[in-house]
Amino acid sequence: MTPAAVGACDGGAAAPAASTAPPAVGTPATGSPTLAAGVSYDAASLDLCRRTDLKPLADLSLRVTRTDPKPPLARQGSACLFEMRTADGHQANLRVEASSLASAEEAGQLYRATRQVTGMTVDGPVAGVGEEAEGFVKRSDPGFKYAEYLVHARSANLVVQVWLAVGGDSYLPEDVLAAKALAILKATHAAVPRA
Repeated sequence: MTPAAVGACDGGAAAPAASTAPPAVGTPATGSPTLAAGVSYDAASLDLCRRTDLKPLADLSLRVTRTDPKPPLARQGSACLFEMRTADGHQANLRVEASSLASAEEAGQLYRATRQVTGMTVDGPVAGVGEEAEGFVKRSDPGFKYAEYLVHARSANLVVQVWLAVGGDSYLPEDVLAAKALAILKATHAAVPRA
């Protein structure tokens, strides 16, 4: 797990900014619209800026400075980027994304593409959500300690992804970030309606 930092967007002194963009994820090739086992999800109308419960982050004392509901690039779904600040002024970000693709095959392609393009280290499989799920970690030092954790899961035609990044004077432990990202991922997955 790696925390991310957020730049000085509140008028304070600008610190070296870590990325506010989650790791890139490719777009799957178009495939058959047939869904596995008749299960289908539709994440298009989900308002993740409103629906995402930030309670799992409460003990990190993060303050939301801005939200961006820009949907997933080139695919149907919903997303929200929460730009935040820590109590000591460091950058933090949370991106929650739910993509409902035309088929389970396309969702599988998107899920597998994340591993290839994320630029993060695989943390391993994650149990208890979706048909398949795994986490990724990254640490960097853009003038402060910046830890990031990304967890994603696939169920039928649905891919849900949560990226949490928090900056500070020291790195947040990976297990702390993983637990928080996974709690948000599970809640998001449960909120996506079946089509």
